[in-house]
Amino acid sequence: MNTPATAKHQGVQARHQAELDAGQFTIQRCGACARHVYFPREVCPHCGADGLALVAPSGLGTVYSVTTVRRKPEAGGDYNVCLIDLDEGVRLMSRVEVQPADAVQVGQRVQARVMSEKGQGVVVFDPLDTPASQASQAKPVPVSQGPAAAPAVHTSSGLQALRGSAAIAGVATFGCGEATGFSEMEVLAHAARAAVADAGLKMSDIDGLCTASVLSTMWPMPVTEYLGINPRYINGTMLGGSSFVAHLLPAMMALQSGQCNAVLVCYGSTQRTSTFGRAEIAQARRAMDPQPYEAPYAPMQPLSAYALATRRHMHEFGTTRRQLAEVAVAARAWAQRNPEAFMRDALTIDDVLQARMVSDPLSVRDCCLVTDGGGAFVLVRADRARDLPQQPVYVLGNATANWNRQVSSMHDLTVTAASQSGREAFAMAGLTPADMGVVQLYDAFTINTLLFLEDLGFCKKGEGGAFVEGGAIAPGGRLAVNTNGGGLSCTHPGMYGIFTVIEAVRQLRGQGGERQVAGVKTALAHGNGGTLSSQSTAILGTFETL
Repeated sequence: MNTPATAKHQGVQARHQAELDAGQFTIQRCGACARHVYFPREVCPHCGADGLALVAPSGLGTVYSVTTVRRKPEAGGDYNVCLIDLDEGVRLMSRVEVQPADAVQVGQRVQARVMSEKGQGVVVFDPLDTPASQASQAKPVPVSQGPAAAPAVHTSSGLQALRGSAAIAGVATFGCGEATGFSEMEVLAHAARAAVADAGLKMSDIDGLCTASVLSTMWPMPVTEYLGINPRYINGTMLGGSSFVAHLLPAMMALQSGQCNAVLVCYGSTQRTSTFGRAEIAQARRAMDPQPYEAPYAPMQPLSAYALATRRHMHEFGTTRRQLAEVAVAARAWAQRNPEAFMRDALTIDDVLQARMVSDPLSVRDCCLVTDGGGAFVLVRADRARDLPQQPVYVLGNATANWNRQVSSMHDLTVTAASQSGREAFAMAGLTPADMGVVQLYDAFTINTLLFLEDLGFCKKGEGGAFVEGGAIAPGGRLAVNTNGGGLSCTHPGMYGIFTVIEAVRQLRGQGGERQVAGVKTALAHGNGGTLSSQSTAILGTFETL
C-alpha cells in the first residue's frame, strides 16, 4: 500500500486517518498471527505481537446492530448509527447511507466507502443488493469472542480469606433529586458527614478515602482538602458508575493490612442544577476521553450504545419493548414506596411504550433520571464494626471486570463483563444467585436490568425479558430488584453505583420502611461504568451469613 508521505513518521491513529483523508479505508493485519485488527493499535490484541500492517479490507460487511437517533426536522432529522462486522472478522461503528434512516436491518449486507465529512475522511456503508455468495467468494470470519470466552473463575485463598473481614458501618445520601444552590463538593460533604455520623465516628477517625468524579481527574485531593482529613489510604480509581462498588475490595485490603482503620467511600454530583450543564460535560469528555473511531458518527452517548445492545438482544432472543417496559414500571413501583425517590408518580406499561423515542428502541422512559445527589458509606474491619452503633453489613465478595471502553469493541453486545465479575464475587462469597435476598442493579437503561440478571446468573442468557414479565421484579414479585426505585426512578446523578451499595445496606439493616423486604440476610449490589464497559459486583450479608 502506498502510504502518504506525510503519514510515514506518525502514530498508527494518524496514519490510519491520513489514509482515510486520501480516500482509502484500511484496517490492520498482524504479521505474527495473521488476524485482522480494528481499531488500529500498536500491539496485536490477539497475540501481543507488534508487527501490524495497514491493509485494505474487502469493504464487505454485515450489520450487527443498529439504532436510529430521533431528532426534530429543524435539528437535522433522524440518522442511524450502526455496528458493522467486516468479513475480515472485525467490528466498527459507522452508519448506513439509506433513506429513511431507520430502514437498516440487523443482518443486512453492506459495502464500505470513504467520504469526506467536515474536511475529514470517514467510512460509511451502502446497502448491498448483491447476495453475499456472489459478492465475495470468501466466507466471513466471525468477530473474536475475546475475554467473554474465558470460563475460568479467579478466586484465590487470599481473596476467600478476606470474606467478611470488613463491614459497612455507616451510610447516607444527600440532595438526591434537586440540590439547588449546592456545589458538587458540598453535596458530597453533606453525605460524607452523615455517613460518618451514622457509623458513630468522627471525621477525624477517617484515615482512608475512595472517591471519583466525572469532572475532575484528581478528585481525591480536593475532597481530602475540603473534608479536612489526612488519609493514609487513597483510591481515586475512576471506572465510571461502577467505581464505588469496585472500591470495596482494595479498601478491604488496606484495612486488613493495617494501612488504615476507617475508609470513607463518597460521591457527589449536581448535574441537574449545576450551571456547568450536560452539554459542557459532554464537550469536556470528548477532549478528555476521546473515542475517535465512534465520535464521527455522532452516537447519542451513552444512550445509543445501550440502544445498540438492546437491538441486538431483541434480534437474538426475541426480547420485546413490553418486556423492557416491565423493568421501568417495576422500578417506579418501588420508588412509590421510597420517600427519597425523585419520580413517584404512576407509570404504566402503555406509558413507557407510548413515550417519545430517543435512540430506538429506547424511549425516554427507558432511560435513567438526570438528578443531583450525594452518597457515602464507611468501611471498617469486622471486629471494630461490632462495637459501633449500627448493625454491621459484611462484604462477603467483590470482583471487578473490564473488557472494553467503546461499545464497538464489545465482542458480544448481549454479554457484559458482569458475567465475570459476578461469578468471581459469588465464588469469593461462597454463595449463589439463589441465595440473594435483594438485588440492586445499575439500571441506567431498561436493557441493563435484563443483561445483568442474565450475566449474574439469575436467569439464562436470553431469558431476561421473560424473567421480568408479570411484575416479577416489582414489589411482591419473585425477586426484589432495585428496591429504592433505581436509576430509572429514584436518583441518577451521573454515576449511580454507590447508591446500589447504600440501598443494599439499608435493606440488610431492615431500614427500608415501606419498601423493606422481609427477612433479608444477603444482598447483591452491582455497578456498571461507561458504555457497558466496567462491571463490579459486591455480595453483602448480615452477621448470620459469616
